[in-house]
Amino acid sequence: MSTRQTWSGSTAPRTLNQVQSVMRLLIWVATFVVVSIVMGLLGLLLWSIIRTVSDNAGAICVTPWAIVSVILAMSVSSMLSRCLYIIPEYERVVVLKLGEFVGVRGPGRSWVIPYPPYYQSAAMTLDMRIQTHVIKAAETLTRDNVPVGCEAVIFWRVEDPRIAALKVQNHAEAVYLAANSALKDTIGTLELSELLSQRDLVAQNLKQIIDQAAEKFGVDVSSVEITDVHVPADLIQELSVRAQSERAASAKIAEAEAELEVSKQYQLAAEWMGPQAMELYRLNVLERIGREEGSQIVVYGLGGDAEAGRHIAHCAAGAAVGQPRGRPTPPEESGTGG
Repeated sequence: MSTRQTWSGSTAPRTLNQVQSVMRLLIWVATFVVVSIVMGLLGLLLWSIIRTVSDNAGAICVTPWAIVSVILAMSVSSMLSRCLYIIPEYERVVVLKLGEFVGVRGPGRSWVIPYPPYYQSAAMTLDMRIQTHVIKAAETLTRDNVPVGCEAVIFWRVEDPRIAALKVQNHAEAVYLAANSALKDTIGTLELSELLSQRDLVAQNLKQIIDQAAEKFGVDVSSVEITDVHVPADLIQELSVRAQSERAASAKIAEAEAELEVSKQYQLAAEWMGPQAMELYRLNVLERIGREEGSQIVVYGLGGDAEAGRHIAHCAAGAAVGQPRGRPTPPEESGTGG
């Protein structure tokens, strides 16, 4: 089928498609041949009758009869060929008879005869495929008085060709206006946070509202999708700061809850651990510390001798504070002479 490209990038069928043109041409040729043969036979019969009366009268009638035959054959062929319609699978034709609805034709081959006694006419050809339309609501106030712009896409198709053709002048324009109005009304009943976080739910509610309005036009709305929400720049910055503050607060709360859980586990472990378990825990800690390089470890008090522990501690403290580095002075060399 021959198609043409429109400015929006979609394809639209021609009024007279290629198959219909070929079929009409064949009907025209066949009708012309049949009518010409019939008129020729009638002309021969008439010529033979007139010739019996007068030879000159028969010769005079031949030329006008031939002209009338050609004109009649062309007229009948054109009238009959225009009655044929080849309707594609995705189209329907609304047929009227003397202005009254008589039916919907298609798909396939169909005859619409405007001549007596039928008086039929093809009122409108409707596309039954799913179509899309972009709707926009600019600078609409939400329930919390925030001006936003919203864009959505509706997917719809003609469900009842009779209503779409006879009850509304332009069903596509009617669906667009109803969808645009419904989008603005929906935005006015929502807060900005709801519009941004619950797009699927908003789209579902919007689809139900538009579908109820489009049902009056013979149109079924299959789905609605919100594609974009335009928020003022200063408000975006405020929302960003608010979101960062909420994330920081959530992180602190999570950290506090983790510390609380750890403290509970420590408390439970302290209740279950006895003296021997605590001693083993200390040894494990010392083992982990001893693995570190460049560290000096002084261990005392493991045997329960408190006096030995204090003596070792004093010696370590004195060596660290007052005694120079090198070999320590023996006790016998540090006494008085004489």
